[in-house]
Amino acid sequence: MVRVPFAASLMALVLLAAPAHADRDPCPPAGTVAVRDDGSRWVFLGQDAEDAGICVVQIGQQTRKLLYGLWTPIGPDMDEARAALARLLAGGPGTTVTIREHVMTDSWQEVWERGGDEMVPLASGTRRAVRLERRMRLHGPTGFTAHVTYWLDAETGVVLRARHQHIDGMRLPYRDVVMTRLDRRG
Repeated sequence: MVRVPFAASLMALVLLAAPAHADRDPCPPAGTVAVRDDGSRWVFLGQDAEDAGICVVQIGQQTRKLLYGLWTPIGPDMDEARAALARLLAGGPGTTVTIREHVMTDSWQEVWERGGDEMVPLASGTRRAVRLERRMRLHGPTGFTAHVTYWLDAETGVVLRARHQHIDGMRLPYRDVVMTRLDRRG
């Protein structure tokens, strides 16, 4: 098993999309395009045929593969992360899951909570979204605490907004996400 250095793993914590309801596919429909406020086009290619719950998205010349489109777990226990996020996304408001990982000298913990539905305005029209709260804490020599709020499009699972809040410790290279357009036609 290959382990990615911890700092590189933190930088790989990229957010893209996730299922908002249990009755639809775990990834945004292939051909869905979201346009970020910086003009970048995120083209969703569907679920990886070889790995359930892994969504494939093209951003410029890069292709990314992420668990439910949200993120890549830091450690090797993809099954624990997959099960926890599946429970969160299938649950109703108030559903909470915890994901833990120990990497070298650090212990990582994330507590995710599903909130209610909210309306999110885009240039292409107002969309109903599911709010997720993610509280991250890294204990160890390079520790930090951060909080991220996501708004997932209830129909497609595309992240329409994400707000990152640094609480203390090391600063992560996060930047807020603001999608301005969403088009299911490609």
